Amino acid sequence: MDLKSNHNAPVLTESAPMNKSRLSIHSSLYSPPGVVFSPGLFLTIPRKKPFAVDDFRSSSWLDAMTSSSPTHKKKAKDSGTELVSTDTDIAYRNWMLKYPSVLASFEQITNNAKGKRIALFLDYDGTLSPIVDNPDCAFMSNAMRAAVRNVAKYFPTAIISGRSRDKVYKFVGLTELYYAGSHGMDIMGPDKQGKELNLFQPATEFLPMINEVFRSLVESTTDIKGAKVENNKFCVSVHYRNVDEKCWATIGQIVHKTLKDYPRLRLTHGRKVLEVRPVLDWDKGKAVEFVLESLGLSSSDDVLPIYVGDDRTDEDAFKVLREGNRGYGILVSSAPKESNAFYSLRDPSEVMEFLKSLVAWKKSSSP
Repeated sequence: MDLKSNHNAPVLTESAPMNKSRLSIHSSLYSPPGVVFSPGLFLTIPRKKPFAVDDFRSSSWLDAMTSSSPTHKKKAKDSGTELVSTDTDIAYRNWMLKYPSVLASFEQITNNAKGKRIALFLDYDGTLSPIVDNPDCAFMSNAMRAAVRNVAKYFPTAIISGRSRDKVYKFVGLTELYYAGSHGMDIMGPDKQGKELNLFQPATEFLPMINEVFRSLVESTTDIKGAKVENNKFCVSVHYRNVDEKCWATIGQIVHKTLKDYPRLRLTHGRKVLEVRPVLDWDKGKAVEFVLESLGLSSSDDVLPIYVGDDRTDEDAFKVLREGNRGYGILVSSAPKESNAFYSLRDPSEVMEFLKSLVAWKKSSSP
C-alpha cells in the first residue's frame, strides 16, 4: 500500500523559558514528503496558576469523574434478578430517536455507501472488547477477532485507541490493520509486503516527560487500593475503576498536583480513567484524517469513513466526520449521553453484528 500524506505536523510554542521538564515538539518518526509546518497549528500554552487541593474539590473534574462512571444495575435481594428501571428504559428509547441503532438503520447506511469506498475506524476498549476491572485483561473474543479480520478483507480498517500502540496490537493481533495508539499519537500501518511501518509519531520528544510523570504517579498512588497507573507511551492513564469512590477526589488531587510542574501536559478523562497527554493539536479526529490521507482517500468524494467508539476521546473523530459531512460516527453505549455521533450500538456484541453485516452486504453487492 502506497502511503502518502501532506498532513502538517502539529507544533507547540511557549514564551516561558525551557527546562528539563518542558520540551518543545517539532518532529515525528515518519515525516511525510512535502510537510510544511503551518503557523495555524501552533498552540500557545498559558502559564498555570498555583494548584490548591480545594481547587479540585470545587472544580468540575470530580463531577466529570463521577459522570463518566455509570452506576451498575441493582439486583433484588431475594430472587437475584435484575431490577431494570422503567424510567431508564424509556430514557434510552427516547435517546435512540436521536441516535438510532445502526443495525436498525443498516439499509440507510448501505444506500448511502453505494458507489463509495468505506474506510472503517474502530476504538478498542468498550468497542471490540468489554470494559473490565483490570485493563490488562481486556481481551477481545476470538469471534470478534474473526469479524475484524473479515471486515478488513473488504474495507481498509484502523484501530484507534488510547492504549499504547504495542498493547492494542498485542490484543488484536492482526497485521493487516492500521493501528493508532496513544489517542492517535502513534500510527502504524502495513506496507505492500505485509510488514509493519511506522507512519507518524508527533509527540516523540515528550517521551522523557511522560516517563517521568508515569514514575511519579506510580509512586504517589501506591497506597490507594485499586489504583492502577498505565504507561501508554505518549500518554499516562490513571485508572480508578477499582478504587473506592470516597478516594476518587484523592486520585484527582494527586494527578493535578503532579501536573502543576508540567505545563506542556494536559489532563483529560474517559470511562473511570484520568489521562495525562501532551498539549498537542492532535487527537483521534486528526488521526482519522491522517490515515485517510495516507490511503489517498482524504480528498475523494467517493469515500465513506465510519468510526465506531464508546469513549469521550472518540468524540473528536465523530466531530470531524459530522462537521465535514464526510461519514458516520457510531457511539457504543448502553446509557443515554450526548454525542457527535449519528448512530448508536449498545455493546461490543452489537458491534460484532454490525461488522458481520458490512461483510455480508459487501459480498452480496459484489458482481
